[in-house]
Amino acid sequence: MRWGIFARNGFEGAEAFRQGILEIGHQAKPVQSASDYTSSACFEPFDLIVLFGLHWHGVDILRDYTTHHIPVVVVDYGYLKRTNHAHDWRVGHWQTSINGLNRLSPLEDPTRFNALSIEVAERGGDPDGYILLCVQTVGDASHGRSEKELQQWCDEQANQWPGLLIRPHPLQAELTYGLPVCPAKTLNEALAGARLVVTGNSNTGNDCLRAGVPVIATFPGAAWADLSGPTLPSLERRLRHFRRCANSQWTWAEFRTGVPQRSLLNQLGYCEQSTLPLF
Repeated sequence: MRWGIFARNGFEGAEAFRQGILEIGHQAKPVQSASDYTSSACFEPFDLIVLFGLHWHGVDILRDYTTHHIPVVVVDYGYLKRTNHAHDWRVGHWQTSINGLNRLSPLEDPTRFNALSIEVAERGGDPDGYILLCVQTVGDASHGRSEKELQQWCDEQANQWPGLLIRPHPLQAELTYGLPVCPAKTLNEALAGARLVVTGNSNTGNDCLRAGVPVIATFPGAAWADLSGPTLPSLERRLRHFRRCANSQWTWAEFRTGVPQRSLLNQLGYCEQSTLPLF
């Protein structure tokens, strides 16, 4: 099987993924530049594509290959103990999602979830607390909205949920969109005082559900969309979700072993095995 990989030039994570492909005995062309991609010059008939993020020409790559019925594994920031910034890229978890962002593995085997020691509270927050609005960064690939569009979205949420407090995104803390700011210093502190969280499709939703606080997704594409709503889903429903999250994310060190690649092949029906060793 021949894999193609698109990422930014010299990206270590992409090279780690390529090493894992070779480890399982498959072919992988050297990593290609996503920023230099053009449909007319760069399209090749691979069996599988690996795409790191939807920035640059990532959306074009995803569209071109899925149109030709070639599966595209989108690699981006994960869900639990995930990578968030360049300083933790090597140790945090990255999602591997087939044909789009935030498409979880159907695998619910608890082995990997238990190994990550993820805690999920039965109930948390404050039933008499505030409604918290968690805003995402401008232009995030998961929603694509401009600052003006996010301002409109914030205004709509403020009208629907009078008295809400906003938690600006840590990378754009100056963007408060004219709303009162939650004084909590950390997300955990903010969730402890909230009775409900409203966001777009942010991974913050996973943090809320782990903390036992109901959360509403107002944009499509959230990995936790099935659990969105003003009422907290049961602990068992949330645990099933987080088991799938755990089986949909990997570190660069794990990329190099070939285990994530085998798991993806299993999901796509290329392997006869129903389960795979995770460590």
